[in-house]
Amino acid sequence: MTKGRTINKNLVFICTALFMVSIAGSRPLIPLYADELGASYAEIGIIVALFSFFPLFLSIQTGKMIDWVGVKGPLIASVLLGILSMVILSIFHNLTGVYISQIFAGLAQLVFVLSMQAYSGQFPKSKLREYYITVFSIAVAAGSFAGPLFSGFLTDSIGYSSAFLTLSFVLVGMLPLSLFFSGKKEMSMQVQDKRNEGNSFELLRIPDLRKAVLVSSVGLLAKDTYIAFFPLLAAENGLSPSTIGLIIALNAGAGMLIRSLLPWVSQHLKRDVIITISILVSGAMYMLNPLSNHVLWLSILSIILGFCTGICQPLSIFATIITLPKERVAEGLGLRLTFNKLTQIVGPLSLGSLSSAVGMPGIFYVCGAIILMGSFHPDKLLFYRKEKM
Repeated sequence: MTKGRTINKNLVFICTALFMVSIAGSRPLIPLYADELGASYAEIGIIVALFSFFPLFLSIQTGKMIDWVGVKGPLIASVLLGILSMVILSIFHNLTGVYISQIFAGLAQLVFVLSMQAYSGQFPKSKLREYYITVFSIAVAAGSFAGPLFSGFLTDSIGYSSAFLTLSFVLVGMLPLSLFFSGKKEMSMQVQDKRNEGNSFELLRIPDLRKAVLVSSVGLLAKDTYIAFFPLLAAENGLSPSTIGLIIALNAGAGMLIRSLLPWVSQHLKRDVIITISILVSGAMYMLNPLSNHVLWLSILSIILGFCTGICQPLSIFATIITLPKERVAEGLGLRLTFNKLTQIVGPLSLGSLSSAVGMPGIFYVCGAIILMGSFHPDKLLFYRKEKM
């Protein structure tokens, strides 16, 4: 590996991991903090959904903007938005502050993820793109592992407000590193003008892109619903924030492990088989969670679910990138994120509203059933094929 590529790899990994330590570390705290401030389960569903509300409408345009200006400026902007979201949580000790912070946190996550995915997808060689996507995915999982573990113990030690302020300092430390990314625009004006032609939703005419979006949405539903509602289910069983953070960290750690092993797994199993198994097992793990109230069993279920959800995102990202024209990669990734954000809004809102009727255990049964339904028509999911190199 060349020196330049090593530096780029390290930049992608460190920046992504630090960003996720802060954002992913705050997300399990949000439902618990809102609950402490007196929010109902339905309100908590709204708060969780608000994280994805504005990105739902801005994903495609943000992707186009990144295609136009490059990744450096948007990357710096995402870090500043993330810092602002954490500071608001630490200053305003009310639900209004929580609502506002989640708007900024959602926008920060949108711009950061699109910037990093676009950077990873800019390389001409397929193996190099897949390599950087793997590095990005492992870094996401590493930060998602360390973040909840770190924030959970912080909350038990110094309280919610100080924990959020500490998470903002993590992003401040990342800011200088983001300056090392190149601000160069890779595309010529002719290519950029071509990119602006047509409606972004026309990209959905590409069959493999439609299927990648579907798998991504199912996997994200499983991952995000767990992060949003497991803390409340566990709190009902008397678990502390540090214990809840540990269990969620195990989930992310399992995702990090499976992503590092994914190239080896892909050589021995077809990608369609990997996807189908992961969806089936994810649904089953959801339905087993309400039946378990011991830390050990909850940890085992969390690890298995982490293996399964850790598979869907990197494979769907790579499938999205290889099906798109090079000059519309960030735009297509933005389209994929649009459907992801729709899932992240509809899921928490509908499940939060259902909680008054079915309770917190019922949410896990309903969500598990929805995930399992994704495997009823495997011809719509089994689409991955190894690209000819």
